[in-house]
Amino acid sequence: MCHENGSAPHLNEFGYLYRRMAFHWPGRLGDEKADEEAMEVTRHLAVGVNVGYSYAGNSNGPGTQTVTMNGINVPEVELWPLVGGFFGNWGVWSEIDAAPETNTQGGVAISQADLRYAVGSPEAFINARAGMIAGEGFGASDQWLDDGNIPLMDRLSANYNQDTMVTPWGAMGMPELGFEIGLNYQRSHLTLGLYDGFTDLGGTSPNYQIQAATAKQGDVGMRDFRLQLDQFIGQLGEITAGYYYGAVPMMDPSNSFAWLDHYGQARLYLTAFAIPSRLDLLLGGGWMKNEFVTTVPTPAGTFETKSGFLGANYYVMPHLTVSGRIEQHYFNATNSASGLSVQISMPFENKILNFHYNHTASAFSIGALPVGWSDDIGLILRFLL
Repeated sequence: MCHENGSAPHLNEFGYLYRRMAFHWPGRLGDEKADEEAMEVTRHLAVGVNVGYSYAGNSNGPGTQTVTMNGINVPEVELWPLVGGFFGNWGVWSEIDAAPETNTQGGVAISQADLRYAVGSPEAFINARAGMIAGEGFGASDQWLDDGNIPLMDRLSANYNQDTMVTPWGAMGMPELGFEIGLNYQRSHLTLGLYDGFTDLGGTSPNYQIQAATAKQGDVGMRDFRLQLDQFIGQLGEITAGYYYGAVPMMDPSNSFAWLDHYGQARLYLTAFAIPSRLDLLLGGGWMKNEFVTTVPTPAGTFETKSGFLGANYYVMPHLTVSGRIEQHYFNATNSASGLSVQISMPFENKILNFHYNHTASAFSIGALPVGWSDDIGLILRFLL
C-alpha cells in the first residue's frame, strides 16, 4: 500500500502521507483505538543486514595502479527496536546500527531516534519531529534515498583534496540533532528545519587544540537551516525542491589544523510517471557553494560544486523493480566524477531483498594538470525482516 509496485524504497503518495503523519493511515490520525489494537511487538520491530563485495583502486599516473579494497564485507547490521504510531497522534522512529566488518573500526551506534507528532486531516495537517533526525523525502517519494544508492552529490567530499568530510544535503547521509515542523495542505508539503549541524574535527598535531578552538569559536551561536517543498502533481509525478545552509568545522587532509566551512546547498528532484505503473523517469540536480575560513593562508576561499543525474524505475512485475541511474559530479572546474548505479528490489512475504551495484570513476587535477583517478565498484545485498 505504501510503496510503488510494492518495492522499497519507492514510496507512493499514500506511503509518504503515512510516514509524515507519524506512521498513521490517512483518515486514522487521532484514532487511539486503532493504535492500541496494533500494539504488538512484530508490528513495531524489524532487523536487517547488508552484505557487500567491494573493489576499489586508484592511480597517480600510468603504471601506478593500486588496489585499495577487494573483498567481502558486512557494512551494516540494522535493528529498529521501536518504530510506528502510538496514542493517536504520536510516532517514534529508532534505529541502531552495527558495523562488524574488519576493514573499518566497526562499533555500535544509534543512527536515528526521533519523536513525531501530527494533527489534522489528510487535506490539511501539521507535523513535527525532534531528536536525532535522518533524511526523509527525496523526489517526494524516496526514489533514490536508500543506504546503498545515494547520489554522488551526497556521497563525495565537497572539493577534492580540500576537506575531509562529505557535507550532506540536510540530514541525508548522516543524522543530526534537530527539530522539524511541516505544513501540509492537500498535495503540498513544506518542511522547515533547525539543526545542530555536523563536525569532522580530529587530529593529533601539537597546535590542534588551538586551531580547533578557533574554528569552534567561529561557529558559536550558529545553527543549520533547511527549507524543503515536496509537491505531488496528480498523475504526472512529484517534485522536491529545497535549500540548506550550514557551517561545519573540519580538519584539513593532513589532520594538522581546523577549517570552518560555511556552505549553502540547493536541490531539485523530479519524478515523472512516464508510463503509469510501468516506468518512472527520474531527474535530479544539485548546487553547493562553500566558503572556507582558516587560520592559514591557503586554501581559504570560495568554490562551487555542481551535480546532476538521470535515472529510471522499471516495474517488471508486481514486487519486482529494476532501477538505474547515471550521474555527473563536478568538484570545481577541473575535478569530476561520474557514476553508474543499478538497484533491484524484490520484496517477498514482507521480507525485502535489495541488490545494489555502484560504480564511480573520478578524475582529479590540479589546475590543468591531471594527477590521478580512482575506480570504485560495489555490490551490496540488503535483507530486511
